[in-house]
Parts: sequence; structure tokens; C-alpha cells
Amino acid sequence: MSELMLVRHAKSDWHTHKTDFDRPLNKRGSKEALHMGEFLVQQNLVPDLMVVSAAVRARETAKQFQVSMSIPEKKIIFDKELYLADLDTLLEIIGLYAKDGKRLLVLAHNPGMDELVSYLSEQAPPLTTNGKLMVTCAVACLQFKSVEEVASMGKGALKALFRPREIFT
Repeated sequence: MSELMLVRHAKSDWHTHKTDFDRPLNKRGSKEALHMGEFLVQQNLVPDLMVVSAAVRARETAKQFQVSMSIPEKKIIFDKELYLADLDTLLEIIGLYAKDGKRLLVLAHNPGMDELVSYLSEQAPPLTTNGKLMVTCAVACLQFKSVEEVASMGKGALKALFRPREIFT
């Protein structure tokens, strides 16, 4: 059995004068990321390895997860290729890191995360009432029969899809 956790970064601050890559989280995003990390601990869903986009908002989301989950820094890899990655790039990165059959967390951006969850899931994942899939700070948890299937179309059982507003309200 192999597990994959797919996370979209938390809510970012659009009111900064920084580039898209350098945009930080806003207060809500920081708070939701910390709470989501705590919630995942309660669900016994702490990853063995986190592979994270190098963009500031993704790094800050990962930091909040690290704090709430007590993940050692050596278990977090920042990868510039995850910044606004397309489906093929995301699958390639998952293939690189999902080799040992442990629980891998990949933290990146939309629209790639929407595409990835839809591509990997056996069945169409549920959307919000607004028709969205991976809202900010959403976590999709997929399970695969073998490590060889982790990056294969339609081979993942979507065990959970956590969205902040559905959990914390």
C-alpha cells in the first residue's frame, strides 16, 4: 500500500507588491495551514516526506505544517519544478519520490493540483458547492495498491478530501 497526500498551498496575500513567486500567505492562510496540520495529526496522517514548491506561499504553508506536525527539516524537500507545474511535471516528481511506499505529501499550486487529483482518482472527486476541487489549503489523501501505481491514471482510491471551510466552520 502506498499513500499520497496532495495539498494546495494556503490562502496568499494578493495585496503585496511582490512577484507571484514571492507572494506570502495572508493571516487567514497562515492560520488555516497551522490548523490543517493539527487536524492531519489528529487523523494520523503525518507524511514521511514532504515535497514542496519553492514559491513563498507554498514554503510558508509547509512551515505551518512542519510546526503543527513536528516534521524534521530533513523530511522536507523544496523543488522549484513544482511552481505552477503541469500534470506531466507533477507525475514525474511524484515518481521520483514515491519509490519507498511511504506516505508522501506533495504541496503545490492550481490548476495542477486539480488536474492531478482528478487524474489519479478512481472516481471523480467531489466538488464544492461552487464547483471547485482543490481550494486553498485543501488536502486530498489517496491510497494505491502498490508503489508502481502511484503516478498512474485512475489507480488511486480517494480516502479523504479535507477543505478548511468544511472542517473548521
